[in-house]
Amino acid sequence: MRAREWAVAATYGDPTDYDVPALPTWRVERGEAGEIAFAATDRDEPFITAERPVRVRR
Repeated sequence: MRAREWAVAATYGDPTDYDVPALPTWRVERGEAGEIAFAATDRDEPFITAERPVRVRR
């Protein structure tokens, strides 16, 4: 799902009213060495991890 579609739908109410799926709830975990992992709240195993995350500017 494209982020733009969700943002537009959320501007005018609940995105699910416009057949746009709701965003999943994520859990963020940080390790002692600075690594970061994202996991779904209903699962134990993360779906994406980064050992050496860096800050970026937009």
